[in-house]
Amino acid sequence: MNFSVRYPFNYANHIGIPMISSTNVTVNTDNVVITIPRNSFRRFPNSGIIIFRLNEAIPTTGAALPVLISSGGFTQAVTVNGGADATGTEMATAGIYLIWYDKNQNLLQLLTVAP
Repeated sequence: MNFSVRYPFNYANHIGIPMISSTNVTVNTDNVVITIPRNSFRRFPNSGIIIFRLNEAIPTTGAALPVLISSGGFTQAVTVNGGADATGTEMATAGIYLIWYDKNQNLLQLLTVAP
């Protein structure tokens, strides 16, 4: 995916919902780390929704592990409604996910789950 020079993300439509794509998925003994381009959230407003494209499926070895999103050395846990950690099962397949983010609360909340 080509990123613009000014922004490390693209809009899904003209000045609409921003879209971020994963660059790597790593399963560790404690968690699943999904890497996104550096500074992906820098120019976003304080809160809102993003379209998140997971480019590769999470291996079955990460099904029960919590999911983290990492960008430029900063890592944030992904949660589901109610605040529980999202697991590899909820993001098991490659595809499109809707995520609510809030910079002030350090929140990434998964709004859609894998079928």
